[in-house]
Amino acid sequence: MKKVLPYCDIVFGNEDEARAFAKDFDLNTSDLAEIAKKVAAMPKKNTQRSRIVIFTQGAEPTVVFKDNKAKEYPVLPIAAESIVDTNGAGDAFVGGFLAEYVKDSDIETCVNNGMHAAHMIIQVSGCSLPDKE
Repeated sequence: MKKVLPYCDIVFGNEDEARAFAKDFDLNTSDLAEIAKKVAAMPKKNTQRSRIVIFTQGAEPTVVFKDNKAKEYPVLPIAAESIVDTNGAGDAFVGGFLAEYVKDSDIETCVNNGMHAAHMIIQVSGCSLPDKE
């Protein structure tokens, strides 16, 4: 991670990965917003744009650090009985986020699209999409 981080414009992770990173890099905090801030401030080769750091945490709000500010985005509510399989939720979030990001959508739209993708994928078994209606 240490070798590739300088080339990363966007860093995604879940809460466990964020805290493990903080421990491994001696960031001396377990607070996700603070970890995101510190990761965003780490050296970066492309100084033309700031790094965006995003930490998902299951049913808890997603933490986004962008332009020197942390913001939490509440996840979409879902009934426990609707959750079939959480495998792939993080990957679906990243895919949904990046689908909007490459279209120059604002960060809120990117996060919401990521959440919708994750919301959909946890309602099916495995990493498959539901049939079109």
